[in-house]
Amino acid sequence: MALAKTLSLALCVSLLCVPSFAQKKDNKSQLAPIPAPPVTAYSDVRRDNLLNGFQIVSLERADAANIECDVILRAGSMFDLTDKTGLAALTQAALMAVNPRVKEEFESLNAKIEWGVTHDTTWFHLESPPANFDTAMEIFARLLIVETIRPDAFKKAQADQLAKLKAVQPTLEQRATEAFFAALYGAHPYGHNLDGNEKTINSMKAGDLFDYVKRFYLSNNAFAVVTGPVKHERLMRTFKTFMGGWTKGALTAATFRPPQRVAALNLIKLEADAPNVELRGGVLGVRIGEPDYLTTVLLGHVLLARLKGEAIGSLQAHTPARMLPAPLAFAATLSADQAQVVSRKVTDAFASLATKEITADELAAAKTAVIDTYAARTPAQFLRDIETFTLAKNYPLNVNQAINNITAAEAQRVAKRLLEANALTVVVAGRVNELKSQL
Repeated sequence: MALAKTLSLALCVSLLCVPSFAQKKDNKSQLAPIPAPPVTAYSDVRRDNLLNGFQIVSLERADAANIECDVILRAGSMFDLTDKTGLAALTQAALMAVNPRVKEEFESLNAKIEWGVTHDTTWFHLESPPANFDTAMEIFARLLIVETIRPDAFKKAQADQLAKLKAVQPTLEQRATEAFFAALYGAHPYGHNLDGNEKTINSMKAGDLFDYVKRFYLSNNAFAVVTGPVKHERLMRTFKTFMGGWTKGALTAATFRPPQRVAALNLIKLEADAPNVELRGGVLGVRIGEPDYLTTVLLGHVLLARLKGEAIGSLQAHTPARMLPAPLAFAATLSADQAQVVSRKVTDAFASLATKEITADELAAAKTAVIDTYAARTPAQFLRDIETFTLAKNYPLNVNQAINNITAAEAQRVAKRLLEANALTVVVAGRVNELKSQL
């Protein structure tokens, strides 16, 4: 009896122990080392934020000679007031005019500084040897953060911009492009130019610039992308020292009424005594980051291929990267004697993107062209786009696969969607009164 109890107890113990051993075995399998991700051009990217929300993205490149730094505000001319176009550009110019010798000071450091405005951003680009980077950042940060819009600097920037507008007459190409965007977008912020005109610049007061700085020059509305022979930890010390005092605030969202739909062909003629005819045309497309963006870019290359061999001085198709919907557009320079025939072929070819089958060869050639374009971009360019347009962090690693996954049916669907939603907007500039038909 005692023996039976002992055997029974031993059996129970053994049964209880079996799962325990199995569990230990499972734990060992779960603790197997995870394979390291493949090394890419972006493996060493570091991201950080100051307490004021200013974001720093760095990529150490030991083989580079200089540190390159882009400081970008997520606000550009899209926030110009309707009757004050050129406000973003004039605000930036007035801030930098506080130190009229800023470029010379950078040159004394074997460094350089450039700045500018797009529809979506206000940007500053700095390059400096590592030993002089802190000094360069101190000079720059003083203008951006410490100083403000001074009356004398405002007057100088305003006078310089007016002189530039009076002295530099826009070319026929520029006039055609400006007229196209104005017709396509109307009152939407993408419809006006970056620099404004004499009337709008003359109407601005220093208070307009103060208000713009207060609303948009905010630490949590900006980021820096830095590449070069510098450690991330050192960069953080530099930015904490010189950018840590930058004020943050409530962000102004880019919410605008969409442009009015173009229901029928919108043809604008600009008469000019010129040897060539400038042709601009297109429809509203999509913003970067939307699922159909890369497909829209491919459609532009299909159009170029279909028009290859025509008597065109130059032809471009483009879908720019924008925060808000950008156009799918073309720009052509035609000889005056060929304008009548070729302009019709160009517009017909554009319209046929939605109706004429896109062949496998056409799609393959377009994919190769777009992939080659992306391959030519630097990591810094991709990093700027990621932060500007809030793209996925792995965007540059996946873009080729995303392009290759697009089918001909998908391209046809997107073309139909875009061309059915809006009719073509077309601008013809040159000796247009000599043309017999509408195009």
